[in-house]
Amino acid sequence: MTSPSPPPGRLTGIDTLRGLSAVAVLVCHIAGYWTFMSLPWKMPQLMALGAHGVDIFIVISGFVLFLPVVRAMGHLDSKQFYGRRAMRILPAYYLALAIAAVLAMGPRTWDLVVARQATLPELVLHILGIQTWFPGTLGSINGSLWSISLELHLYLVFPVLVAIWRRWGMTPLLVGSVALATVWTWSQSLGVSGPVGFGLGGIHALPSRLLQFVAGMWCATRLVSSQPLNTRHWALGMLVFGAAATLASTIQLNEVIIHLAWGGLGACLVLLMCAVRPTGQTVEISERFGERAYSFYLLHQPVLLVLGPVVALLPGWPVQLVVGGTGVFLLVTAFAALMYRYVELPTHQLGRRLFPSPSQRPAPAPGSRTGGY
Repeated sequence: MTSPSPPPGRLTGIDTLRGLSAVAVLVCHIAGYWTFMSLPWKMPQLMALGAHGVDIFIVISGFVLFLPVVRAMGHLDSKQFYGRRAMRILPAYYLALAIAAVLAMGPRTWDLVVARQATLPELVLHILGIQTWFPGTLGSINGSLWSISLELHLYLVFPVLVAIWRRWGMTPLLVGSVALATVWTWSQSLGVSGPVGFGLGGIHALPSRLLQFVAGMWCATRLVSSQPLNTRHWALGMLVFGAAATLASTIQLNEVIIHLAWGGLGACLVLLMCAVRPTGQTVEISERFGERAYSFYLLHQPVLLVLGPVVALLPGWPVQLVVGGTGVFLLVTAFAALMYRYVELPTHQLGRRLFPSPSQRPAPAPGSRTGGY
């Protein structure tokens, strides 16, 4: 059991969960992109489940963004929120995009990372963060970057979600997000499409994934509620939702059901981490890795694809999987540490200075007139 409302600051375990989700995506992409490996049994299908690490990412995002708002009794400074988010997400994203674009557009390297040479218009869509609006561009430079586009869209609507919660509570958000995902998914059968391949019903778009973000928001309200967390309840929920999510994905049920199941698993994992409050040296290492998970996620796909031809020279799939996979993991981890140290951390700190919280702002001089923020 834990205290109903933990003190402000980092919650131990959430970064670990973020790091494990990033590794799960890497495992999925190893099976998907290293097609030269003849993996036996159901290993490709099992490894492919790692793709749902992104679902856990989305739940975590909703949780960590909404928790300060709940603690502040619903107050949200939109200018501060957008400023800090931009400084937190965009610098590392643009650096990773530049690296991927050089490879995907280069005449001698594009065939290592993409199916066809990327174009300038596709790069522009990625710069604007709207590649999910045009499904044909999702894998044109770095397919993993679609989730960053989704995150940017979630940030845009976050103040609206907060306003709805303040006015009507969490239930309309939960019900409305499921209804929106249902309608969005149903629209696929209509074959509605627009210019440049834009189509309704994409699983990478905000309407399809909002329910997982809202599930994370619900976790924040649950953590700050007057009732303590019960470890056994969330551990049982993790097992139930984990089995349901695996089954739903394996037999390819309706997308809404799949997103609900993985969102439920993500919510249980978040609250379980908050209830357990893990400690120890191993946890400290995993937490440090989790802090760098964003850079790890941004960089893993180009490294994986560029090293693929080298790994293919190794004898047999066990050696390719273990030695090649370990090598890629270590290399991406090293690159992620550099990006975190020299890009993420400085720009994140700059964002905090440029967009301070109200408690950090200097007090106005006596007799001065100030407006609201």
